[in-house]
Amino acid sequence: MANDYRILVVDDVKDNVAVLSDWLGRRGYQVEAASTGEQALRRVQESPPDLILLDVLMPDLDGIEVAKRLRGAKEARRVPIILLTARRSSADKVRGLRAGADDYITKPFDFEEVDARISAMLEKRDLYQALERANTRLKETNEKLKRTLVTDEKTGLFNYRHFCDRAEEEFKRARRYESDLTCLMLDLDRFKRVNDTLGHLKGDRVLRDLGRVLRQGARETDFVARYGGEEFAILCPHTDAKQATAVAERVRRAVEEHVFELDGASVRITVSVGGATWPRGRSIRSATDLIGAADTALYEAKRLGRNRSVLNRPAIARTRSRTATRKVR
Repeated sequence: MANDYRILVVDDVKDNVAVLSDWLGRRGYQVEAASTGEQALRRVQESPPDLILLDVLMPDLDGIEVAKRLRGAKEARRVPIILLTARRSSADKVRGLRAGADDYITKPFDFEEVDARISAMLEKRDLYQALERANTRLKETNEKLKRTLVTDEKTGLFNYRHFCDRAEEEFKRARRYESDLTCLMLDLDRFKRVNDTLGHLKGDRVLRDLGRVLRQGARETDFVARYGGEEFAILCPHTDAKQATAVAERVRRAVEEHVFELDGASVRITVSVGGATWPRGRSIRSATDLIGAADTALYEAKRLGRNRSVLNRPAIARTRSRTATRKVR
């Protein structure tokens, strides 16, 4: 039965090693040998085998101690260990199994029994590795699906739904611990001209590049999302009005200074930013109110001439701000 399995035989008696190596070799296994426990540990650390046949009685480290150390080593944690010993008492077997061995064979060997136990251990090992690979693939698939559900496909930022969910969570946390929370709303100025002049495909490239600029301009703790169309949002936990103004201006300047390269065409774009901070005023009682107040401030930034940031202006009805903002995009 030819195969590629590597078996490490650990025994200080050369005749035992020679007999096992010869028999296993004829069975198609690749056999390596170690004469001491320390040598076995080094061999496994350098290149973990597929299975270890480990003698219990050895002069330096006995097989029980070697098994314990192997089970504590990351590279050998999943390698099957079969102990070889002349001791037949149940106490010795229990001691070996508790040390981390997977099976126990007593001397003198019945080679057919050795073959059967090795085959069973390798089959279990293969099944376990297949299960681990399947679990890894499933985990990766679930992570990919999770990212897809919360990510905007054009920009790579978080999407509208995930932003709203996160805003609810952060608002509840801020209210519970009486900490500051800021919401910034951003809108590209005159973005319709880009689409009309260069086409929607290049307009999508601008949105994608803008997502990268916003991530770089925001802080590590900020939550950046595409709110819809050419409108974006940044949620800033533990951020008061003064800090929020600094974030808003840093992001606005980053966009203003960025040159969007579109197949030979260089485009510059600006954004208007509106923001609101909780707690500030009694009109903000929910995450929806906070977003609405930021949107109102965004409308004000548009009305004042665009390419500017406005924070914490008195609240205006959200429906009014939305309608008016569309008129001045």
